[in-house]
Amino acid sequence: SLEAPLRAMVSRSSATAADATQVRRRLLCLLPLLSVSYPHASAVGREGAQEPLVELYRLSLPGGAVVREWVGSEAVAHLRPIPADSLAPNAGAMVPIGAAHDRGLLHRGVWIGVLRGPATAAELLLLQRSDRAVTCPTAWGLVGEHSAPSEAWESTVRRAVREELGVVDIASLGPLGVPVLFKSNYSRDGGLGGRRDRTKLDLQVTALYWVRLAEGAESRLRFDAEVARWRWASTEAVRAMLARERSRLCNDKIRTLLDHAVPLLEAHLAEEAAGRRLGPGERRRRRYSGEDRSRRLDV
Repeated sequence: SLEAPLRAMVSRSSATAADATQVRRRLLCLLPLLSVSYPHASAVGREGAQEPLVELYRLSLPGGAVVREWVGSEAVAHLRPIPADSLAPNAGAMVPIGAAHDRGLLHRGVWIGVLRGPATAAELLLLQRSDRAVTCPTAWGLVGEHSAPSEAWESTVRRAVREELGVVDIASLGPLGVPVLFKSNYSRDGGLGGRRDRTKLDLQVTALYWVRLAEGAESRLRFDAEVARWRWASTEAVRAMLARERSRLCNDKIRTLLDHAVPLLEAHLAEEAAGRRLGPGERRRRRYSGEDRSRRLDV
């Protein structure tokens, strides 16, 4: 938090007590503005714990309609592609992530396919959540993270790898298609561990990314208490889980998101394999001709 340094600065001031109080009030009024660029800005959530802040967004639809929260989002389908020019910050508003989930307020986040091995036999990192997790206990999924205020997609991915996996060494990364709108009412769809005293409406513009860690980073993976187990699986094994072991996933909305991500990951791996078969000269020709140009999707 930035409040402690500001308090200390004021206490060291030679101003009178009245002046110091006024200066303190003015400085603390700046905290919401400063937190926009602060990567780990947080606030007290509904249960008294510190929660990360997320920036709220508005989604402009053809015909002039605007979606800002769950109520009014009925016309927008789950996993609808979201072009970058249709999404904009909602007047700089920020709330704790719990508050965003209480009302289904539109925010951003990422889902990450961490890959290892050669493109022709690559494996994907799957994480199983702890049975003590509030959302999706014991469920399997990919690495995910909410975007902090003013944080670009790629910056969120790098922070997620650092915070969720405990490593900073990324060899390469990139987007998978365009961001999509993830919609889930966990009270209805499942994923709250049978708790009827909680609600969660997730309305998140989700960017899918692939990541390859630097050589040797895999042996240094460190997970937090919300991860019970982890394993590497081929995309074929993930497809089998989607078809025959749906109960291992949080709910059908998560299942459809993973089902959407797998072919994008496979297409990327096919491009990786083709790139390795091409010579350096041909790779440069394609890069500069635009044949291999990837679309950057930073907001």
